[in-house]
Amino acid sequence: MIEVVKIVNGIYDEKVAPRLHFNKSSVTRGNKFKLHNQTFIYNFRKHFFSARIMNIWNSLPNWVVDVQSVDLFKVRLDIF
Repeated sequence: MIEVVKIVNGIYDEKVAPRLHFNKSSVTRGNKFKLHNQTFIYNFRKHFFSARIMNIWNSLPNWVVDVQSVDLFKVRLDIF
């Protein structure tokens, strides 16, 4: 979860960070950094980082993921 916050806030270099595809639709549930739910044909892709973290990340509320620092995210995640 902490790695996703670092990717979203731009702490990692874009060349080395995995590319996350965000959902463009304006859905009222979840957070504003909701990841796009991808379906995979091959079974080995379901173990990728983006596939494993997607459902957990999308279930978090907006007040948890909309932070500017990693430490604040850790505190809010513990509260949630």
